[in-house]
Amino acid sequence: MKKIKINFKSKRFWVIAIIVLAVLAFIVIPMLQPQKTKYETIKIEKGSLIQTVDATGKVESSNKLSLHFDGMGIVEAVKVEEGEEVVRGQWIANLSLAQLNAAVNQAQASLDQKIAGATDEAINVSKKQVDSTQVTLDKAEETLADITTLAERNLSSKYSAALTGMDDAYIKMYNAYGAAEIVQKAYFTSIDKEGIDVRASLEVIKQSRDSSKIYIDRAWLSNNRADTDLAVNEIVSNLQKMLNSLTIMRDACETTTYKDVVSSSNKASLDNQKAYISTAQTTMSGIKNDLATLKIQNENNINTAQANVDSAKAALELQKANYESLIAKPRNIDIAYYEAALDQAKANRNKAIIYAPINGIITKVNKKAGELISSSEAMVELLSPNYEIEVDIPETDVVKIKKDDIAEVTLDALGKDNKLKGRVLTIDPSSTEIQDVVYYKVKVTIEDGSDFIKPGMSSDVVINTETKEDVLYVPSRAIMTRADNEKYVKVLKADGSVEERTIQTGLKADEGKTEIVSGLNEGEEVIIKTVK
Repeated sequence: MKKIKINFKSKRFWVIAIIVLAVLAFIVIPMLQPQKTKYETIKIEKGSLIQTVDATGKVESSNKLSLHFDGMGIVEAVKVEEGEEVVRGQWIANLSLAQLNAAVNQAQASLDQKIAGATDEAINVSKKQVDSTQVTLDKAEETLADITTLAERNLSSKYSAALTGMDDAYIKMYNAYGAAEIVQKAYFTSIDKEGIDVRASLEVIKQSRDSSKIYIDRAWLSNNRADTDLAVNEIVSNLQKMLNSLTIMRDACETTTYKDVVSSSNKASLDNQKAYISTAQTTMSGIKNDLATLKIQNENNINTAQANVDSAKAALELQKANYESLIAKPRNIDIAYYEAALDQAKANRNKAIIYAPINGIITKVNKKAGELISSSEAMVELLSPNYEIEVDIPETDVVKIKKDDIAEVTLDALGKDNKLKGRVLTIDPSSTEIQDVVYYKVKVTIEDGSDFIKPGMSSDVVINTETKEDVLYVPSRAIMTRADNEKYVKVLKADGSVEERTIQTGLKADEGKTEIVSGLNEGEEVIIKTVK
């Protein structure tokens, strides 16, 4: 085999080596670098959204139509007579409208005010309310501080009096023991019943005195209110024990054996000690009750003052929020809220008005002005040559439909290109079940007549339930929901980072589109899915 010799000094060798290294770098280096995540995104844009409900049914001839109010009330006006020809949209009759019109006017005024923004006068008034509420809060906080300080001062004074009272009680207890000991040693030294009772009573007096001294010393040393409370309770109890023991000793002096033995001066001494101990017990019981009462009063006063502070803070926050809302520019979501309120007020009013749903002739008027009518009673009956289609709408879709919604009707016999205009005529309030699914019957009238329409023809009906123009929207599949039902999307930012953005949605339209009320801006990129 022939040996290959490489000339490292050759210029040709180095040119080839450099080319090979460049090719390898071009291939290998990208492989070693981390792969960048790729996303499928869509830019937020504005457009028209349409929400529709599809159904199928058969054409029926329409002769007589009963018109009802949506609720109960007193008939205020009847604007047609029997035999009169009416056109679609003509005002037929109405219930009392005064309150309903007032609600519409109020809703309209609120919307207009929100769009126009607050007046300078309203802003100034709101600012003064904020200032006034701040003054109220300052006073409430000052009152709370004063009440807290006074409560502490009164309680400290009462505890100081308790310490002094305990010292005075101890002196009386000490003196009582001394007097009782003199009587016992002078007269009751035998082992008879009286002697045993008196010595036992003297021991109780001694233990009560010594126990009280321990609690009093601890209270003075620690200057702790809990220790003082314990000492007061112990002294009240011990004073009662001493009083009982002194009574036993005094009664022993009046027994047959000792009545003439114990001197009157010793008996008087015991009587005096009983009086002193009784007075001390009354005083200490009063101090105990005063401390408990004062604590309750202080707590109630402080709680009341704190409640006033909390109430003033809440009122201040409310006034501040009102002021901020007045000076802030109206948000789209706020305007949408007031628009919805206006629409609702109008819808409520329209329930009290009957309009002719189609052209026809009034054949019967069942009620006069001033008479009561319910939703189940027909107000008027209308004769019309138009055709109708009755369709079954599931409960999930019937809530989207309202009377007079425009519909597009396609008859199988005429082909898909021949579309007829229809309109929702009635929505039956009673339901029916078909294979365990709840449906409601909706009648759609065909407005533009055709000589080719025959009863019994199969039809497809598309009801346009809502349309919105020039609104932001995203594909529904880009929207995600958190555990608390808060909706959000992932936004791809210009630097390549991803931000989770909380949004508020509106109309859920056809073609998998959902209106964005707030949270996104036109032109932002929303991630639909991760590609890699």
